[in-house]
Amino acid sequence: MMAWGWTALIIGALITFLAKPILQKKAEEGKVNEQTLYLVKIVGMWVVVAGAIMIFIAGGTVDVGAIR
Repeated sequence: MMAWGWTALIIGALITFLAKPILQKKAEEGKVNEQTLYLVKIVGMWVVVAGAIMIFIAGGTVDVGAIR
C-alpha cells in the first residue's frame, strides 16, 4: 500500500504543478480557462491527499534496505 501511496503522491504533485503549462499549450490564444485549471488542480491535490493517507495508514516509513 505504501508504494501506491508514494506513486499517488508523485502523480498528484505532477498533475498540480504541470496543469497550467499543459493547459496553456492546448488553449487558444494562450488563455487558460480558470475553471478548468482549478478543477484539474483540485483533482491533483485530492490524489496527493489520498497518497498521503495511504502512506499514513501503512506506517509512514521508507524501507531503506529496499532502496539499496
